[in-house]
Amino acid sequence: MRKQHVMSPVGSVKRGGGLLLLLTMALSGCATMTPPPAVRSSDNASSAYDNRAETTVLDAVLVHTIAEIGKPYQWGGDNPRTGFDCSGFIQYVLRRAGVNIPRTSFAQAAALPSVNPRRIRPGDLVFFNTMGQPFSHVGIYIGGDQFVSALNPRQGVAVQSLRIPYWAERLDGVRRPMPPELLAMGAP
Repeated sequence: MRKQHVMSPVGSVKRGGGLLLLLTMALSGCATMTPPPAVRSSDNASSAYDNRAETTVLDAVLVHTIAEIGKPYQWGGDNPRTGFDCSGFIQYVLRRAGVNIPRTSFAQAAALPSVNPRRIRPGDLVFFNTMGQPFSHVGIYIGGDQFVSALNPRQGVAVQSLRIPYWAERLDGVRRPMPPELLAMGAP
């Protein structure tokens, strides 16, 4: 019968002392490891919370927006049974997502933080000058240069493209729905 040897990085080791050698090598390797990353500052932690809370609201806005496509239009309307006008639609969807805002499109634009149109995200609000007045129409951006709004009695709540010249020429600005705690802090 042949004698068996255990192979290790340092050669053949007989049973017994080899285990101690391997354990020593492994533990000494721990001493040369780089230190763990520094603990995040409260600013970074707060910023991470802000981003998560903002994303959660935008996702909720998007889900509730999609659910209302095809609902009827009603001037002054603010519920899915009887219909929506543009600002009633926005107020309804944002309330379901946990954000309370005023009723009119102009007041909604004033209540929410502005976003550079190049940084638009699905769930953001898009405002238009459709009546010769700033912020006279509002919709919810859903991505792919498209938005949803309560348009008129013929179309109801429908998807439109920001690439259509009518909308592109009248875009007034973008606003971001924010969770109440971030709005209270004045977060951008």
